[in-house]
Amino acid sequence: MRLRRILVIVLFALLAVAGPAAAELYLSSGPYFFRVQAMNGNFKDIQNARGRVFVSGNSARIDVEADGYRSGYEYVMLQKNVTSYYVRVRLEEPMVSMNLVDNDLKPVANSSFSHYSQNMYWADEFGFTGQFPKAGFEKLTPRDFTVRINHLYAFAPRVYLTAAGDYWRFEIVVKRRDMNSMFMNRFEIMIARDPVVAPPATAELVSLAADYSRNLELAAAARSADETLLLQSRLESNAAQIIENFADLSADDQNEVLTRLAHECPLTRTLKGIATFENLHR
Repeated sequence: MRLRRILVIVLFALLAVAGPAAAELYLSSGPYFFRVQAMNGNFKDIQNARGRVFVSGNSARIDVEADGYRSGYEYVMLQKNVTSYYVRVRLEEPMVSMNLVDNDLKPVANSSFSHYSQNMYWADEFGFTGQFPKAGFEKLTPRDFTVRINHLYAFAPRVYLTAAGDYWRFEIVVKRRDMNSMFMNRFEIMIARDPVVAPPATAELVSLAADYSRNLELAAAARSADETLLLQSRLESNAAQIIENFADLSADDQNEVLTRLAHECPLTRTLKGIATFENLHR
């Protein structure tokens, strides 16, 4: 019996090392071993989940939690002479509230948010979209957004901004590790009124070009009209920032931005046209 238990432990260890990078936990209680897969509502694996097992009589309760999700659990009926079990635990979305304010912390009128569809994001990300009137924010750029979650600054949020008539539309993506699991998550998005914006550094434009290329690949494989529209908004946001500042770069910096883009994409052709025009008039 002891040898069998040792063999089971070794087998689970080998699966953890050699198996695919799935969100699996390996838990044990007494003679019982549980391979637990944590998934969200879109059936995506949740990495870095944590779990506990409680055995009582002929049943076991598997509790699982992960940053940015509500905790979940499943019961397993224990069978005679069976010591190893596979369990799938689904974690639900957390509670969220959102508020958009200006740099004086005054609420922005007629703003709205949507965070109910998380299908476009990795399991460790949380994304949402929104819109608000342009009036008073005509010079706004994605660099003028500050995101706080539960009164703490979000770590490196991704912000996309596009114009839609008299409104700005935006998308923000954050890491779930900045969110609570058990309590309300309060998002506060602060934007600056008519900011005076310094030109972005070359490194920022290179990063935007790389992000543009990634989203271009995702757009080519989009599976729905909603995904296509969202990705087109991302591309438009990145392209607008790059085009606005490309002419002011040196030739070397321009080439560095171009190397991050697909050679035949429309943005590449536009930027090469800008570079040619600038060279003719220098």
